[in-house]
Amino acid sequence: MSASSALQPSALALPSRKTLFRLFAGGYIALMAWEIWARVITAWVLGGPLEPPQLVISLVQTWTGIALSLPTATFGHYVVGIVGYPLLYWIVSRNLPRWPVILDAGVWLAFTLFMAVATLRGTATMGTGLFWLVVTAITATRAINPSPLIANCLSWGSFTWFNALGIFAPLAGLPFLLMEWGGELSFMSYVGHILFGFIAALVFETLESRDPG
Repeated sequence: MSASSALQPSALALPSRKTLFRLFAGGYIALMAWEIWARVITAWVLGGPLEPPQLVISLVQTWTGIALSLPTATFGHYVVGIVGYPLLYWIVSRNLPRWPVILDAGVWLAFTLFMAVATLRGTATMGTGLFWLVVTAITATRAINPSPLIANCLSWGSFTWFNALGIFAPLAGLPFLLMEWGGELSFMSYVGHILFGFIAALVFETLESRDPG
């Protein structure tokens, strides 16, 4: 069974224990890469790290009134990265036909509409415009990418960024995609999520294709 064929949707069924192990292994490796990007590289570039636990704290407090401690929120961030996103990837990739194209189109369209509104309001900048060009260019690589596996893994990475900053951030009372904060933090988060989602999906699919049983 090839890696590309493993990406084809199948009938809804519970994953085997082997599949779960591979999903979580991919999530763990990807999260470690994310942590290096978020805590080290982003801190070098922006002067401070990306802080997903703070998003968890804001989200929970907004909807429940409960103020989580930083260690508890960090644990929740790890659970989402190692378990939650990999399980969501498995559900989507195995049960939604043409899921990569759907996710790519959704993310690109939402970001493009946001940029159009920002342009009309006069709040768009050269930096945010360049950010949109990067997202557009990465999304467009699907048309020329010779590897469906690589293209699909990139799609999943892009979706994890949008899910975090385009859905959960507004639900936590934060700006959509954090773009009102200038765009630099959102861009570093975009690259980090591309890295995270790509590695998580690629590791899982590679392991799964070697022994699908």
